[in-house]
Amino acid sequence: MTVTKQRPFLMALLFLAAACLLWAALLQAREGGPPEGTPYAGSENCAACHEDLVVSLKATPHGQKAFELRSAQGCEACHGPGTAHIDKEGDKSLIRSFKTMPSAEASQTCLQCHERGSHVLWVGSTHEQRNVGCTECHSVHHPVSEKSQLKAAREVALCSKCHPNIQAQTMRTSHHPVREGLITCSDCHSPHGSDGPKLIAAETINEKCYQCHAEKRGPYLWDHPPVRENCMNCHTPHGSNFEKLLNAKRPYLCQRCHLDTRHPGTLYDAANLPTSDRILNRSCSDCHMNIHGSNHPSGWTFLR
Repeated sequence: MTVTKQRPFLMALLFLAAACLLWAALLQAREGGPPEGTPYAGSENCAACHEDLVVSLKATPHGQKAFELRSAQGCEACHGPGTAHIDKEGDKSLIRSFKTMPSAEASQTCLQCHERGSHVLWVGSTHEQRNVGCTECHSVHHPVSEKSQLKAAREVALCSKCHPNIQAQTMRTSHHPVREGLITCSDCHSPHGSDGPKLIAAETINEKCYQCHAEKRGPYLWDHPPVRENCMNCHTPHGSNFEKLLNAKRPYLCQRCHLDTRHPGTLYDAANLPTSDRILNRSCSDCHMNIHGSNHPSGWTFLR
């Protein structure tokens, strides 16, 4: 057999040998035993003093077999090598404790595994810059929520601890169905980082709004410039005391931009002189119904 013909066979043999070694290491990790010749003590030795924490961990995603196969160190994958900690009769200074660890350092530990997907933009994000670490919201051993291992039963309750002003807005008359439990904060925001403003889980605010309000996207033959620019020019997303989440009552909202005094709806006094540009007791959208945009050839004033 020539060298050229032997090469694929040798490569396959080397690959098989490497796979066998890796599988042996994973089996050893699943059994809780520490890798030989390392300062790792193994999860079984951790359980001798921290049985309650080891048991609680098994009920979480970090305690499942998939995590055990990825991490050969078990508990010590997060807390660091524990041999010295055990030899010194539980000296806390010789083990990594998340209770006393700075938030930034705790996040770096989590990012050893959680560096993909929605976590890619964590570094430089609003929460990271304000020193809000992973352990501020998530609990590895004692999660309360059904998913994401949060420290609160509902995501909204957790976010409200830092954003009580936003929670107050959701209690207003017109609001998105957050308090009813139909949507939650992460349906619109990406807490781990975003390319858009205000941690919006889209490139722009309008793109996020269009995911639910596709009928407002257009394109239109006649479009309304402030609508195209930003939905929040007219609407406030978390809650409003005005209808349809508007920033102000109609017609005053419209008249922030449209100050024409010769509009047909203008009030006149006895001398037939214009005294006000407020069309009281009626709304601009009574006539301008297609205010988001119109595809009618004569719809440049959004009447049809």
